[in-house]
Amino acid sequence: MLKRIAKIPAGTFLVPMIISMLLISFFPGMYDVFGGTTQSAFQQGTSAVIGFLVFAAGTTLDFKKIGPLLKRHLPMVVFKLLLSTLYILAFYWLFGVEGVLGINLLTFACVIYSLNPAVALAIHNEYGDQQFGAVYGIYGILGMSFTPLILLSVLTANGGGAGIDWDPIISIFLPLIVGALLGNIDPDFADFFSPLIGKLLPFLGWNLGVGMNLMDAVSSGLSGLVMAGLFMVLMLPLILFDKYVTKVNDGVDGVAIWNVAGMSVANPAIIGAALPVAFATQVTSATAIVMMVCIITSLASPALAQKLSKESEAECLERELS
Repeated sequence: MLKRIAKIPAGTFLVPMIISMLLISFFPGMYDVFGGTTQSAFQQGTSAVIGFLVFAAGTTLDFKKIGPLLKRHLPMVVFKLLLSTLYILAFYWLFGVEGVLGINLLTFACVIYSLNPAVALAIHNEYGDQQFGAVYGIYGILGMSFTPLILLSVLTANGGGAGIDWDPIISIFLPLIVGALLGNIDPDFADFFSPLIGKLLPFLGWNLGVGMNLMDAVSSGLSGLVMAGLFMVLMLPLILFDKYVTKVNDGVDGVAIWNVAGMSVANPAIIGAALPVAFATQVTSATAIVMMVCIITSLASPALAQKLSKESEAECLERELS
């Protein structure tokens, strides 16, 4: 069975996520029955699993290689930020806070700024950079409320008192720093902990699936499907940027972040509480739409990554034979 799962794009991450999502959708209170260790491990374990993953990746990070690692990944992060900001500004100028087709400004900003670092980690683990976990925290920030909250608070200056919680941003880097220190003190730590990266992906997928209630996503209706399609079209430049500008991974790096994070589902409520005058009434619909886009893109992204990876391998083989 495991061999069959491994043939699916990012299968060891994706299959547990889908099974978990379906179970929680049809039996939403199932973990409350068991509670205790079961609930902590399979419903509330996302932060712990991410912490262990980032720590394990940190042990493999040679301080001498930080420069090349950032050189590879930072251009994509900056491009994603700039592209998303331009799209959100254009949406605001064209459609205002209320938006269009059931997609309001809060929804659009939370979706467009987001990326799913967990899916990116699974894709990179299979097709890309094995040290991606070392820059997980940088990508992870884009899945939080941090970036949309800053821009939306500027666009709606009278919307409320926007306060930014820095603790999640700081906490995501601490396991990385500890792991990196240990790995540089003694390379044996890397040999011991690095196998955790692949082995923890099923647990990460399962815990993320718990946060993807299919019934809630369906409530977004046509607006959720439109937003998913809009996101995938608008974010195609990420793949082109990787393929033709950075020329690092034939588009796989771009498609690795061609998705929306599960943690972003909470962002409309966070921003709505910080900017209540502008967005309090938009929270419910925005949450459902973000959920729908998260589910669709989490499935589409690994599939496209596999396709691009196979095309790249075929092109390399043709060059070698010619």
